[in-house]
Amino acid sequence: MSMRVERSSLDQVKKRFEANKKKMEEKQKEYDFEERMKELREEEEKAKAYKKEKQKQRKRRADDDDLEEDDEMAAVMGFSGFGSSKKVK
Repeated sequence: MSMRVERSSLDQVKKRFEANKKKMEEKQKEYDFEERMKELREEEEKAKAYKKEKQKQRKRRADDDDLEEDDEMAAVMGFSGFGSSKKVK
């Protein structure tokens, strides 16, 4: 194993620069500003809808868990409610 680095010639360096330049050009996409803004809006709308749905699911789960816990606690304590005048749906 040698710690020496091979010296590059001018032609090798130029070829390497050309190859890197081509690679960078391939990566770049020509975006129309309006098209890009439209894509961003669509992504934001999808994200909002996903968050809203997740929150609804969490709320449903929390409501279900609350009712079950209250019923269980009432049964353990030996009565049917906690004395509130409101009716549970």
